[in-house]
Amino acid sequence: MKESAASRSEARPQVAIVGRPNTGKSSLFNRLVGERRAIVEPTAGVTRDRLALPVRVEDPDLDFDLLDTGGIGIVDRHDLEGDVEMQVQAALATSRVVIFLVDAREGRTPLDERIAAGLRRQGVPVILAANKAESREASLLIHEFSALGFGEALPLSALQGLGVGELLETLARHLPPAAEVPPLGEEALRLAILGRRNTGKSSYVNAVTGEQRVIVSPIPGTTRDAVEVRFRHGGQEFVLVDTAGVHRRGKVADAVEFFSLTRSDQALRRAHAALLFLDLGQPIARLDQELARTIRDRYKPVVLVGTKADLAGPGALRLLRDRAEAKLPHLAGAPACVISSTEKRGLARPLRLARELREEASRVVGTGELNRALEAAFAHLRFRGRGEKPKVFYGTQLKHSPPTFLLFVNRPQLFEKEVLRALSRDLQRRLGFERVPLRLVLRARKRSPSKRG
Repeated sequence: MKESAASRSEARPQVAIVGRPNTGKSSLFNRLVGERRAIVEPTAGVTRDRLALPVRVEDPDLDFDLLDTGGIGIVDRHDLEGDVEMQVQAALATSRVVIFLVDAREGRTPLDERIAAGLRRQGVPVILAANKAESREASLLIHEFSALGFGEALPLSALQGLGVGELLETLARHLPPAAEVPPLGEEALRLAILGRRNTGKSSYVNAVTGEQRVIVSPIPGTTRDAVEVRFRHGGQEFVLVDTAGVHRRGKVADAVEFFSLTRSDQALRRAHAALLFLDLGQPIARLDQELARTIRDRYKPVVLVGTKADLAGPGALRLLRDRAEAKLPHLAGAPACVISSTEKRGLARPLRLARELREEASRVVGTGELNRALEAAFAHLRFRGRGEKPKVFYGTQLKHSPPTFLLFVNRPQLFEKEVLRALSRDLQRRLGFERVPLRLVLRARKRSPSKRG
């Protein structure tokens, strides 16, 4: 089914950040990764799954995968403590070195001591770092942490960047130089998995990768961050981005849910294609339509994935297509498939279809072919009303993925939404992009002063 994700983690060194809740693990993760990828919020227990991203620094010369983990010892309101700690243990099992993060402002706590005892049993090299050490008062408490058995704690401030250089120098003593680390290889196919809550997104990630990579629970809203999972299938490198389940923005309960929805949109923007998960046991709802519209507004090719096919019975694919045709007309032409994560049926189909979409979106159209298609399209299209009609003089392709075409026209304001939709659909058919959205950029053609006169 797939090539082991574990084999890759053994090839590239991994570093895990662990600690009790609210010590700043996600802030340090974002600092080392170089961008805000993990949700940072004062609420305890924001991070639940393992977040894994590559880190490349030049001084010292390091290349490794960094893991952000959930807080150990949290009593989660949805009773997910055991699942969170299982993800932490999985991170420790594959890590070359561990950053044990403590809070310099609060000093040593019984929970820190419990975590330290567990880390000693693991036998993994541990770097003890005391975060939030900006103030003089906090720095005076750092000596307390030497009692944890990992030497003097390294003072740092993840938010301000203080001590991060020293932390990297310490990591360099435990990690091979970048030249000895296998590169990530070819650019992975990034797929954003979108859908309403409890449509089976996390179950699919675990089933297709063959490991308990993200937490699965019947409680809605279990996934909060956009969790990236890299693995190989059929000789192709994939990155699946499991996103938070979407629900009405008017029902966003707190800042954590707000950031979760924001991360989902960021994941879509970064992706080569989207997998829109639709529960076959539920009718297509307004939220599904809003998600589909967002995918189209971002010009992303999409695979419609009907989940829980084992409960839908025979004719599940026809059911999905009929529903999509009736309720998601703006995704007309998008390929569809059905899966069952519990029975492990059809798991590879979304990956194959997404790869085909990427190849289709990567095509480059010659200028002559494009202009012949434009001429044929305008000979076929009919525009309502009297007066000046929309007209395209010539066009050229600006880029691919998404296929983007610059059209020189008489007056851009004449190209209303209906005109652009009709022109885009016609060009998709003529140019062979029937499953991939096109982006049309309009520019008024400049005319010489003599011709204007």
